[in-house]
Amino acid sequence: METSLNKGRLSHAYIFCGPRGVGKFLAAMNFAKAIVCTESEKHPDIFVLKPEKELGNIKIDDIRQLIKDIYLKPFGDKKKVYIIDEAQAMKHEAANALLKTLEEPPTDSILILVTEDLKALFHTIVSRSQVVRFYPLKPDEIKDILIKEHSLDDTKAHVLSRLASGRLGKAIEYKDEDIFQKRNALIESVSRRSTAGLSLEETPKEKLKLYLDILLVWFRDILSAKAGADASMFVNADKTDSILNEARRLSFEHLEDVIRNILLTLSYLDQNANTKLAMSVLSLKICEG
Repeated sequence: METSLNKGRLSHAYIFCGPRGVGKFLAAMNFAKAIVCTESEKHPDIFVLKPEKELGNIKIDDIRQLIKDIYLKPFGDKKKVYIIDEAQAMKHEAANALLKTLEEPPTDSILILVTEDLKALFHTIVSRSQVVRFYPLKPDEIKDILIKEHSLDDTKAHVLSRLASGRLGKAIEYKDEDIFQKRNALIESVSRRSTAGLSLEETPKEKLKLYLDILLVWFRDILSAKAGADASMFVNADKTDSILNEARRLSFEHLEDVIRNILLTLSYLDQNANTKLAMSVLSLKICEG
């Protein structure tokens, strides 16, 4: 993309494809800003279309409005960029309307479709676009970005880069939330063998998955310490003393059982199981130690 931008050889349409949270939309926005030569996301030549709510659809009226605008001249002397986030959410008739635009692409506009599911898009849309695939980053790559571009200290960047599982977008999202306060509350609760801090049944599913990931990483740190791993291997680098204390207290059998049950609970959430029951069972397993 950088080479195409430098040489002025831009495609009329791109598809940014990869796992959720890997940084596709962030990359699309940065690409758009580079095309129109601006530092602002609120530029009149950058347009973003996305579903109105999570798991919602992109309707035909939304695409019709985009098509109406896309053939107009840009405000500046560059091009206009249209980003369709969650492009797999386009309804059939909306995708059909967009296809007609790709068959006769405008000369002054560029379209970027962002999706985690390339197969959910019309094959004819994919064939008329340049596909750019995104893959999870290595934790140290995310850590470096968090430090250099988002001014996080080394410890917080280290923890978030591991929690994000290779998804830069998630790491950036986490830094703006009170993740460390919630992590500390969860760790304190399980260390006291109290179920109070694990009463998460009313928590939205995506947030609940994050909290389960925090617990999973915590118990894996303890298991690593129990097995004799160096403290430099811990994700929760700022909790070394607590990790070592828990490693002395808890057995291998209990740690392996808890980790197995956290993974089972995560799989139950993906199957839309009874959240309250799943969390109750997990809480009892954790507190047995």
